[in-house]
Parts: sequence; structure tokens; C-alpha cells
Amino acid sequence: MDSVIGCEHLVQRKNEELLNNYRIVHLNFISCQSDDSIRAKKKLASCHECKFEGARLLSCLYCVCFACPTHFLEHFKNTQHSFGINLTFSHIFCAHCDDYTYDGEIMTLADTLNKELYCYKNKSLQTKDIVLLRKSKEIEYIDSATPVPGFINLGNTCFLNSVLQVLMHTPMLRNYVLSDQHICPFLKEPSRCITCEIGRIYQQSYMLQVNVISLQKLLKIFWDNTWYMASALQHDAHECFIAILDIIHKQAIIQNENDKDIKHLENCQCIIHKIFKGVLQSDIVCQSCNNVSSKIDIINDIPIYFSMDEKGKYPTNITLTACLEQFGQIELLNDLDCTNCQTKKLSTKQLILKHLPVVLCFILKRFGQPSDNVSNKITTFVEFPETLDMNKFIKKK
Repeated sequence: MDSVIGCEHLVQRKNEELLNNYRIVHLNFISCQSDDSIRAKKKLASCHECKFEGARLLSCLYCVCFACPTHFLEHFKNTQHSFGINLTFSHIFCAHCDDYTYDGEIMTLADTLNKELYCYKNKSLQTKDIVLLRKSKEIEYIDSATPVPGFINLGNTCFLNSVLQVLMHTPMLRNYVLSDQHICPFLKEPSRCITCEIGRIYQQSYMLQVNVISLQKLLKIFWDNTWYMASALQHDAHECFIAILDIIHKQAIIQNENDKDIKHLENCQCIIHKIFKGVLQSDIVCQSCNNVSSKIDIINDIPIYFSMDEKGKYPTNITLTACLEQFGQIELLNDLDCTNCQTKKLSTKQLILKHLPVVLCFILKRFGQPSDNVSNKITTFVEFPETLDMNKFIKKK
């Protein structure tokens, strides 16, 4: 992880003072454990200008200033204070880049602080309640590595089971559900709410006496919201994953249905978009006039396709990094209409990530082009590294 190098601005300005300030802010506002730090976070952790308290709240690493991203950039213009720390994810925000930057040394420091301390995120807890919780000998601390029980196969529901196993090991979603941040949109019929049911499964998962869990209630909610998958047949796990995220998103915005902006994906603040929303930019460049046409898409995942070699065969093994390099390769397009020079000339197309999500999902497209009307499954082994440096795949500002 230490090999990951941040943006040029962080490389130039990172010193012991900055690291110490990062450590202080992390201890007091992210891994906060003392009574004083908990009280301080409740009192101070909101934007000084607009009182924003969401997941994108930043704290300046040079002075006492809390701000949303917009007002942090204004703070930077007035003070030249370049870096802030995200008080939800502990990531570093660079005002020069207007984006997050990832540095191996800081990431290692954050991991160390997270392991040493436990942060109580339930806003409804009073200080006296937290003191009692700390004294309890029966409390069990959980992390993303804690194994959860298996799920019963209800007849071709392995696709649903595999998706739930992934969601069970997504710390931010787990913390959101277990800390009562979710507000059920169906107060009279909570059995319709998929997030409430996932919360119940979370609670069951961490009960030591439970060995297996039935997803019968979740399956009913899933079927009620996805008529096209409401059958006892086998279904695609990726399709199931996207469908579940969509259900959680749609049910979350019910309580904000009067807010017009919330219906636009780029402005949505539901838990799904806070975790999984990324921004992909597609650039098409006319080789005749150099006009650049850009398209922005909101994404939940990145599809990984496998390329054949000169002999028409797929590789036996490949790394995820190599797959991403193929994903970002420049593609030639013939006879494409250019809106600028009004001609059909050769153009190039390139996909690049504009913003990374908190959790980035990769979808391996393992079914190749059908031959004789039969789809062939690609058995290429894909090597996933323990850490992945995405800097070279992100659009530079």
C-alpha cells in the first residue's frame, strides 16, 4: 500500500506536520472514542457556511474549518489551504485537483487508527449510553473480515445468495443499516422495505448461535420489485446486484419525492449512490478538426471484457490491471459524423473515470461471442492485487 503515490500537490506538500494534523483530526472526528471528541464532533462537524452534515463533509488539515466540497474550495481560494480530510471515509481531498487523492503512507496511517480505535456512529446514542456500552463485556465488535453465516438456497437462488454475501461485507452499508441511519419509507408496511430486511439479515448474521439464514422474505421483496426476475429459474448475479441497488435507491427517494433534484442520479444522496456511484467520461476526438465531444455517465460498476490474441484465443491468465488498461485504450472509429466540421472522418474514442466511487465494482464478462448460437464461457484466470492504484485510470483535471 505504501507504493501508492498521491497527486503531485500532495507529494510536494506532505510533511510530518500534515501527517500529524491528519492523525489529530482522525482521532477526534473519525475514530473518535473519548467523550470529549464525541461531543466535539456532534457540536462542530457541519459546514460553517451551509450547515451541511453529509458524507462529503471535509475538515481542513491546516486550520479549524469544516466545509462541504463547494465551500471548501472557497476556503482554499481565501487561505491557500490545499488539503482536507473526509470525515466519513478519511480520504484526502486536494483543492488543486478538486478531487480525492490517495497516498499509501496516509492510507496505512488510516488503517492503523481504524484498527486501534472503535467509532460509535449511532447519532442517537447519548454519552452515558456509550459509557455503558464500553463497560459491557458482552458487546461484540465486528469488522469487514468477520465471517457471516451461509444462506439457504431456496431453489436456484445462489445468484441472490452471492450478491448478499458481497453486501454483508460492505462496511459502509453495514454501518448505515446497523446505526439506525435508515428511515423506512413504509412505516405502515415495513415488510415492503428491502433495506429494513437487509438490516434484519445483518443482525442475524452477527448472532453467534445462527449458522444459516433464510432469505425468503428478501426474495419476496425482490420479486415484488423485479417482475422480470420473479421466477424459480436461475438468474444472472450481476443483473441481481444491479436490481437490488436500484430497489434500495428507489425506495430511499420515496421519502424525498417532493425534492426534484433528488431524482437526478448525479444529485442523489441515497446510501447506494454514496457508496457505489462513479462517473465515467467518454471522449470522442475528431482526427480532422480535433474537436472533443464528451459524454458523462453515472456508473455502478466497470465491465471487464477479455480480448482474443492473434490466434483467436483468450489468454489463460491476466491481471486486473491489464484488463483496466484495455478498458482505457483508445479506440478508432471510422466515418463518424463530427458536429464541429460537419464531415465523416476518422475519430478516436476513450473511456476514462472522472470520479471514483467509494466501492468500485468490477464485472467480469465471461461469456464470449456465441459460435453456432452457443455462448462460450471464458475461463481466463484473473489475478486481483491486494491493492489497486487507480490514479492512471482517472481523468486529470
